[in-house]
Amino acid sequence: MMEGKMSKTILYIAASLDGYIAGPDDDISWLSPYQGIEYGYEEFLAKIGAVIKGRRTYDIEVRNGWENAFSIPQFVLSKNKPELPRPGVTFTNEDIAQVLQKIKQITDKDIWIEGGANVARQFINRGLLDEIILTIVPVILGDGIRLFDNIHKRRNLLLTDVMRFDKGLVQLIYSVG
Repeated sequence: MMEGKMSKTILYIAASLDGYIAGPDDDISWLSPYQGIEYGYEEFLAKIGAVIKGRRTYDIEVRNGWENAFSIPQFVLSKNKPELPRPGVTFTNEDIAQVLQKIKQITDKDIWIEGGANVARQFINRGLLDEIILTIVPVILGDGIRLFDNIHKRRNLLLTDVMRFDKGLVQLIYSVG
């Protein structure tokens, strides 16, 4: 890796106002009205060298036809590999710290922890996140998959930026202490 800028491990995710990243049965249809809004996604993605996600997130992407949305290496944390793995997608059941170390050998760009909640929880509980970029979507779901369930100890965050976007989207950027 080159001298200079250290890559960051960043949880970049959207949640409802009441803290859910999906409704019951992995429903993400509540995000549809917000597609097409410019909220810095392309700028964020340009700084990313690899993506880490869970198998459920990967399967949701395949179900929605988004599995080829990235031209950067993707690492899917899973005990099972699909019959037809996609190019650029690595399925691994290695420890997340080992996966992170391997990725840092192939890129000096930032690493996106895409989701879901279980993957985010593992990185938070292990102290492996540098930053959280949380986009709050102005909807209350009332039920579903909570983003920050079962966090084992308090993590202090430092708010570094707040941005407001169309249709009431708000993005909070935190440095993880």
